[in-house]
Amino acid sequence: MAETWTVRSLLAWAREWLANKGVDSPRLDAELLLAHALGCSRTRLYVDFDKPLSPEELARVKPLLQRRAQREPVAYILGVREFYGRPFRVGPGVFIPRPETELLVQAAVEALPSQARVLDLCAGSGAVGVSIAAELPGARVDLVEASPEAAAAARENADKLAPGRARVYEGDLFAALAERTRYDGVVANPPYVAEGERDRLSPEIVVHEPPRALFAAEGGLAVIRRIVAEAGSWLVPGAFLGIEIDAALSGSVRDLCTQAGFTNVRVVKDLAGLDRHVLGRAPEP
Repeated sequence: MAETWTVRSLLAWAREWLANKGVDSPRLDAELLLAHALGCSRTRLYVDFDKPLSPEELARVKPLLQRRAQREPVAYILGVREFYGRPFRVGPGVFIPRPETELLVQAAVEALPSQARVLDLCAGSGAVGVSIAAELPGARVDLVEASPEAAAAARENADKLAPGRARVYEGDLFAALAERTRYDGVVANPPYVAEGERDRLSPEIVVHEPPRALFAAEGGLAVIRRIVAEAGSWLVPGAFLGIEIDAALSGSVRDLCTQAGFTNVRVVKDLAGLDRHVLGRAPEP
């Protein structure tokens, strides 16, 4: 007689199996994938803990678990990642937004006027810029992303989450913009990982996420250096600048900002206590 799988027994098996494959959060991932396969919430799984699973339901979840066992990120398997309380579409070729980047959105929202015009560089899925537009209903946000795949995802997310108030440009930093203007804020989550740090990253990142969104020359400073050098001429005097960084670069990025004339430059730690963002104000005339 064939074994009857329940929600409980499948979650227990999947948790152990994924853990043996080296997955860092096997219980959470098993819950997310099973809930996705069943079309329900994670909470519902526990309501139906002893519910038998049909052969069709088992067939839907099996390939999802296999993909995760191969260290494909859950966000790519589900096609979505929640960020700042909103679902952002992601997929291969699109950098997956991280929880610590929500702090950059928070800092920008607190610093910017409600009618702000904002520029989001290295926008990826649009998580930062679109979240700012959604949090500040009077804001207008321009997003710049070099990857065609990521730019397409950013446009979709902008149309869904901040319709009519976020425009996406495809190209290289400031050169991608259609017109010369002055912004009330520039935010960026650029590539900042040094090539020599590749080995310390998990397979989920190194194998699956786009290298262009992760790694930068000059020990991780190459793109940041360009942003800081040019940002002042695109900002109104006293405007907000916020850049996400690797903790090891905090002193260097702070110095770059100060040398470029930015004032009130400070480093903000993330919830893990690591230096994560450098914030400042544009030079006054």
